[in-house]
Amino acid sequence: MFAAILVALVLLGAVVSPVAAQEQPKMGGVFKAAMIGEPPTLDLHTTTAVIVQHITWQMYEGLFTYDKNYGPLPLLVESHAVTDKGRTYTFKLRRGVKFHNGKELTSADVVASLKRWGKLATPGKAVWRNVEAIEAPDPLTVVLYLKEPSAALLMGLARPNNGAVIFPKEIVDAAGDNQIKEYIGTGPYRFVEHRPDRHIKLARFKDYSARSEAPEGFGGKRTAYLDEILFIPVPDVAVRLAGVETGEYHYGQQIQQDQYDRLKTMSGVVPSIIRPANWSTAVLNHKQGLMTDKRIRQAFQAALDMEPIMAAGFGNKAFYRIDASLMFPEQPQWYSKTNAEYYNQRNPAKAKKLLADAGYTGQPVRWITTKEYQWMYKNALVARQQLEAVGFKIDLQVVDWATLVQRRNKPEVWDVFSTGFTFNPEPAYNTATLCNWPGWWCHEDKDQWMDAMAREGDPKKRKAMWDKVQQIFYEDVGRVKFGDSFSLEALRNNVQGWQSKGELPLWNVWLE
Repeated sequence: MFAAILVALVLLGAVVSPVAAQEQPKMGGVFKAAMIGEPPTLDLHTTTAVIVQHITWQMYEGLFTYDKNYGPLPLLVESHAVTDKGRTYTFKLRRGVKFHNGKELTSADVVASLKRWGKLATPGKAVWRNVEAIEAPDPLTVVLYLKEPSAALLMGLARPNNGAVIFPKEIVDAAGDNQIKEYIGTGPYRFVEHRPDRHIKLARFKDYSARSEAPEGFGGKRTAYLDEILFIPVPDVAVRLAGVETGEYHYGQQIQQDQYDRLKTMSGVVPSIIRPANWSTAVLNHKQGLMTDKRIRQAFQAALDMEPIMAAGFGNKAFYRIDASLMFPEQPQWYSKTNAEYYNQRNPAKAKKLLADAGYTGQPVRWITTKEYQWMYKNALVARQQLEAVGFKIDLQVVDWATLVQRRNKPEVWDVFSTGFTFNPEPAYNTATLCNWPGWWCHEDKDQWMDAMAREGDPKKRKAMWDKVQQIFYEDVGRVKFGDSFSLEALRNNVQGWQSKGELPLWNVWLE
C-alpha cells in the first residue's frame, strides 16, 4: 500500500502526457533522442550510469520489472513460488521467449546471467551476499536458494539501473568478468550499430514475445511501434533544446531548468518534468587518499552552504529543494530527518578547525566532474569556492561523462567525483549507501543495518533500520548530499504514449 501512496505523490509533479488526447497507435518512424553524451558501455551488468539504463532498457529484460506502484511485476517470469519459510524461490519462465539472435530463452541463460550480475553489479553483489545457490532443474525452471529470508529480493530483481537483465548463456560465458561484446537481449528493440559520436541505433525486434496483459507501469504488454530509435550524443544542452525546437530531435534530455519558461512558449514542444529525479552529490573516496581521514570528510561537509550550490546547478527554484533525507519526501514510508543537523551546516569555523586537527596542509583535492550534466559542473564550481574559502585546495578536473564513469573505478586517481542518485523505491539496494560502489563507503554497522533491512518484512522495523543507516551516513560522511533536483526534458508534441518518468521507456511510444 505504501508504494501506491509513493507513486501517487510522485506523479503529482509529472507532466504525464504531451497531449491531451491520444490517437490510435501507429507503426513506423524513427525516434531521435538527443542524449547528454556517449554511454561508457552497453553492458548493463557493469555500470550504474543512468544513460546506459536509458538506452539498454529498450533491449534487455529481466525476470521482473516495476508495476505502476513501483512494486515487482513478472516480466520474463510466468509465475513464482516462495517456500522453505522464505528461503527458496522457484521461478517458472515464459515459454517461447526469443533472444535477438533467434535463440529461445531457457533457465541456463537465466542462471548464467544472474550469477554474473551477482558478481559484477552493485545491487547484484548486495543481493548475492544472501544467496546460497542457484540451479536450473529443467529448461523453464530456476530455483534460487537464500541463506536467510528476504523482503527485498524481488525488488532487487526488478530494479532497472545496473539491473539483473538476461543475456544468452554463450555470451555471458564468452565475456566472463570482461565487457559483453554482443548486445543481445529479449526486449522489444534490438541493437543494430554504435557509431561513436554519431548515434546508437536500435530497431524493432519483429519476433519479440510480448506479455498478454494490458500495459501497467513498466510491465504488461510492450509494443515496439517505432521502426528505429537513434540515441544521438549531443553534449551541448543548448544544441539539444534547439534541435527539439526545430524538429531535428523528438526528445532532448536534461534541459537546463532556467529554460523552462521559454520552453513552454515553443511551438510544437512540450516540457516534461521528472519530480523527483535525483539528489545531487559529491562522492568521497573512502578507499584511498585524503578522504580516508574522517576529519577531512567532516570538514568538507561542515563548510558547505547548499542553497547557492543548488541554485547554480538548477537555476529555477521550482526545480530543486534543500532537504537532508536520503529518500525523497514523496516516499513518506522512508523519509527521514535523522541527523539532519549535519546537513547544510554552513559552518566555516568548524571546517577550519577540523582541517587543522587533521593536519591538512593544502594537498590538492582531485575532484572529477562533467559539463555534459551541466548541474554537476555548476554544483562543483560553487562548492569549490566555499571549500577553498576554508582552506581546501580543489583541483577540479572536467571530463566527459563516459570518462568520469570509467575513471571513478580507479581509487588512486581521484578524491571526489560528481554524480546524482536517482529515485529508488527500495533502500536496501540504494546505491547511495552501498559499500561495493565507487567511493567504497564501507562501514561495519551501516552494512549490518543494510543487510538486516533486506531480510526484515515488518515496515516499521525496516524504517527504523533505515534511520540508523542515515544516522551513520551523516556521522561518517558517507557521501555529501547537496540537495534534491527535478529534471526538465523537452519533447515534440507528435510523440504519443509517453511516460514522464526518469527511466525513459520507449516501448508503447509512437509518432503521430
